[in-house]
Amino acid sequence: MERSYAVRGWNADAIAKTLGVIFIIVGILGFIPNPLISYRGLFEVNTFHNIVHIVTGGILLASPYYNAPVITLRVLGVIYAIITIFGFISLNSLAAMGMAANHPDNWLHLILAIIMLWAGFALMTEDTDRVTTAHM
Repeated sequence: MERSYAVRGWNADAIAKTLGVIFIIVGILGFIPNPLISYRGLFEVNTFHNIVHIVTGGILLASPYYNAPVITLRVLGVIYAIITIFGFISLNSLAAMGMAANHPDNWLHLILAIIMLWAGFALMTEDTDRVTTAHM
């Protein structure tokens, strides 16, 4: 029996690395004035928010090398879900944490939380597909 995502090369390692690169690029773009990601762009960010993106990207990129992409995706998924809830309740709650955000940010955080939780719970690393006889 084949796993459709694993066969295509999509496992927790690949998702963590891909999201890590995206987060770092978005964090860097947030420091460059543009209409998409900036203080008054479609996705509102500030210095703290950009640093959070870069740190999140670094953690995601490092996780496969420490054999921890699944737990990293799960933990970050929960964190982003909490940030989403705070953002939908009140944008002032995110501002109190020092993070600039607007409603498009909330929807993006929700999508990221869903992707990370799905990847953390539904996908496996390549090592988890192997069966050993040591415990049989």
